[in-house]
Amino acid sequence: KDTADFRKYYPTTTLVTAYDIIFFWVSRMIMAGLEFTGKAPFRDVYIHGLVRDKQGRKMSKSLGNGLDPLELVDEYGADALKFTLAFMCAQGQDILIDKESFKLGSKFANKVWNASRYILMNLEGRNLIENPELLPVDRWIYSRLDSASRFMTDAFNSYRFNDAAQRAYEYFWNEFCDWYVEATKISFRTGDDTEKDRATTVLLDVLAESLRLIHPLLPFVTEEIYGKLPNVKGLLINAPYPEPSADRSNPSLEEDFSVLQELVRLVRTLRSECTVGPEKKVKLLVRLEPSFTRRRVFEENGEILRLLAGVGDFNLETMEAPSDGMTKRQGGAIGLVGRGFEVQVFIADAVDPKVLQAKFLKDVEKDKKFQNSLEGKLGNPNFIQNAPPQLVAEEQEKLAEVRSRISKLEAYIRDLA
Repeated sequence: KDTADFRKYYPTTTLVTAYDIIFFWVSRMIMAGLEFTGKAPFRDVYIHGLVRDKQGRKMSKSLGNGLDPLELVDEYGADALKFTLAFMCAQGQDILIDKESFKLGSKFANKVWNASRYILMNLEGRNLIENPELLPVDRWIYSRLDSASRFMTDAFNSYRFNDAAQRAYEYFWNEFCDWYVEATKISFRTGDDTEKDRATTVLLDVLAESLRLIHPLLPFVTEEIYGKLPNVKGLLINAPYPEPSADRSNPSLEEDFSVLQELVRLVRTLRSECTVGPEKKVKLLVRLEPSFTRRRVFEENGEILRLLAGVGDFNLETMEAPSDGMTKRQGGAIGLVGRGFEVQVFIADAVDPKVLQAKFLKDVEKDKKFQNSLEGKLGNPNFIQNAPPQLVAEEQEKLAEVRSRISKLEAYIRDLA
C-alpha cells in the first residue's frame, strides 16, 4: 500500500465489465478494497453486454466460435475493431457479431482517411488566411459540428458509447463529407485565388476540429492525419476536445439547409431509380406553397443544388393556393412532394420515357410477387405464433416498404403516361 504505483493507480475511476461477473468478481473487488484499504477500488462501473456470435451463442473455445482480436486488428485495423464494438455496444444489449461486422469500422476509417487525403491533396498553391469570411454553407457545418460536439460529449460522459459512435458516423460521413466537402468544390472549380484560399482555410479548420471530435473512436487514423495538417501543432491526443459554442449554434440556418437537402435527396433518389447517369442534367420546376417562407434558400443556393443533384435549369414559382396534390404537371415530368413545395423533374430530357415506363412496369411486377409472398407468410397463423417476434416485425417492415415502393412506382408510371 505504500508503493508509488499503488498511490498513483488506486483507486481508479471506472471499471468496465460484462454483466455476467458482477457478483462473482465486481462485488468481491469492492469488498476486498474496502476491507484492506478503506477505499472502494473504483467510483463507476460500466456494465456492457456480452459479445456473442451471430447466432446469439456465447463465444467459447469448445464451440470454436471465438474471434481473436489480434487477427481482427491484422485484417481490419485497430481503429476498425474499436469503432465497430463501440458502434454496436448498445446499453443493456448483447453484441451479436462476426468477422464481417468489422467492415463497418474499416469502411468508416477508410472514409475518414480518403476524405482527409482529398483535402490535403488540394493544398498546393494555396495560402491560409486569417479570419476568413464564412459563407452560409460554412456556418451550417460549424453549427452541425457544434450539435455533434454537444451530443457526443453528453454520450461519452454517460457511457453511451454506441450513441457517440453513431453520431460521429452520421456527422463525418453524411454531413461533413457528403454535403460540406462536396459543396466546397464549387469554390475550387469556379472561384478565383482569393476565394480558393478562403475556402481552403475554412475547410482545414473544420477538418481539424472534426478529427478532434472523432479521435476517441478512431485514435490511430485521426492522429496520423492530424500530424499532416499545416494549421495545427502538437499531437492530437493532447488537443482539447471540441466544446459547444452558442456562437456557432444556428438552428434557423440548419432548418434552411434541411429544406435544401430534402430537395436534393428527392432528385437524387429519382435519378437513381430512373438510372440517369451523372453526366446528364435534369430540369426542375419547383412550386412553392403560399405559406412556404424559405424561397431564398433555393434562390441563394442554386449552385449547390446544381452540383449535388445533377440539375441543369430550375425554375421557382409560388402557387396561388395550397395544393392537395401535384398540380399543373407538365409532359415528360415526374412529380415529387416535399415539405411545403412540389417539384417536377423533367426526366424525359435525360432518358426515353417509354424505356423508363417499361422498366417501372417490370419493377412493379417483381415487387408485387414479393408482396404476395410476404402477405402469404404473414397471413399464416403458424408463422405468427411460432416465429420469433423480431422476425415477424422484420417481415412486416418489408411488407410496408414494398407496398410503399409499388405505390411510388405506379405514380411514376402515371406521370410518364
